[in-house]
Amino acid sequence: MNTIRYTNQKKRWEVILRYFIYPIICILIVEIIAMLSVIDHLTLKQIILYAMPKMLEYIVPSVISLTFWYGGNRVISIEYDYDNKVLSLWHYNWLFCRREKHIFLKDLSYRIYHIRAPFLLHRVTLIQINDKKSKRTLIFASGLGWKRKQVDEIADKLKEIKEPIICL
Repeated sequence: MNTIRYTNQKKRWEVILRYFIYPIICILIVEIIAMLSVIDHLTLKQIILYAMPKMLEYIVPSVISLTFWYGGNRVISIEYDYDNKVLSLWHYNWLFCRREKHIFLKDLSYRIYHIRAPFLLHRVTLIQINDKKSKRTLIFASGLGWKRKQVDEIADKLKEIKEPIICL
């Protein structure tokens, strides 16, 4: 049986911890930027009583969207079986329960993006894997235990298996 297999070495509690640390960092960065922009006009008491509730309506949606940005990184393991032409993915769902997904080669489509992470500005390789049959998408990227080099290797192996969808 000829296969390729990559595994995230992080345990569930480590993935959960890293998953929630990023939104906390985002909140702190946005709060610091907002506080610095109004600090010379308001006292600390006025900021807490008046400015903070007004800023929350801008901060909460952005932090939630950034949380879901990194929320796709919960892939535990990825394996491709050359004999059966099946891509198998093990991942945590939104409740952090283990799930398994098998995608046949004919139903597989994927995209590879090289982007900069918001606020942290480090380069991230992001792979969006689509299952055409069940119309499901699984996204994972370097982070939450996956190293950028490892995700780049997975992207190269996927290119050998099937060409990605080119997006502009």
